[in-house]
Amino acid sequence: MHRRGAIFLATAVAIVMLIVSTLALNMKIIEVEVMETKQPEKPEANKLKIDLIPENPTIGERVKIIVRDFRGNPVKGAKVYVAKDHNLSTKGMYIGETNSSGEITHVFEEEGWYKIYAEKEGFFPQATFVNVRLKGYLSFSMKLERLYDDKQFKVMRITSNGRPVEKAEVYINGTFVGYTDSNGELSHMFKLGEVYEIVVKKEGYRGLLIILDLDPGGGTGTTIRPLQDI
Repeated sequence: MHRRGAIFLATAVAIVMLIVSTLALNMKIIEVEVMETKQPEKPEANKLKIDLIPENPTIGERVKIIVRDFRGNPVKGAKVYVAKDHNLSTKGMYIGETNSSGEITHVFEEEGWYKIYAEKEGFFPQATFVNVRLKGYLSFSMKLERLYDDKQFKVMRITSNGRPVEKAEVYINGTFVGYTDSNGELSHMFKLGEVYEIVVKKEGYRGLLIILDLDPGGGTGTTIRPLQDI
């Protein structure tokens, strides 16, 4: 009887020790839940991209300004600004918002460097620069067509890079006298002994100022210089 009691006691002690060990082991087990954190997007991912068609515009040409995201998708509702020369440090003049194709058109009326700036909420604003050029420089020549006593009927010819310039405006002594034809020509009657100031203009081109001095003896003195303002 005494032996059975000892065995039972030993068994009970072993069971208690097993329970204590198990509890102690469970206390050391710590569950760690690893949370997946979303990495912040790189700044490049939110930058706007600006393209121009054509890339090298000229005065008076309709230019398509296209705003896209970093994946190349069009951005609708981007606000677009244009600044010229000394205003390059500012946003510039607001010209409107891009359409569903990410596009807006603009016509540059003067030559020089321009900054094009685009912004939209949720994106980093972006700017690009473009040099708007002249289409060309006008050249002037004149030939005598007919002579009437003290008058000369002359044909003026306007070209650019050797090609005739049609629809160039011609002013003589401040009065508009007409446009050049498809051959770049315009005829006019001049009186000997008079001095004429001829101004030739065409949008997108560097204009001309011509001083024409018709000597009564038939000689002609001609001074030609470019206009500063076209």
